[in-house]
Amino acid sequence: MPTFEQALKQLPAGTYYDSFCHKTIQDLCYICLHELDLHAEGEYYQPLAMRKKYLKFIEKFGFHVEDARHVYNIGMNKSKSDF
Repeated sequence: MPTFEQALKQLPAGTYYDSFCHKTIQDLCYICLHELDLHAEGEYYQPLAMRKKYLKFIEKFGFHVEDARHVYNIGMNKSKSDF
């Protein structure tokens, strides 16, 4: 099982996390899920390459996988002009 530090090193570059609040791998997966969700809801544009990185991170570490796949698929229907 990977440690938090190992997972943190694999967090997609540019992803913000709060070292005081986020202490577990599950927290890091939630951050990625939140980014996918913001895109799917049309609140914040994320390029497809970044969304793929978030999804892969979640799938690799195994938290929130079904939710992530769901919101990732919703986000596929969004284009940059939707934001």
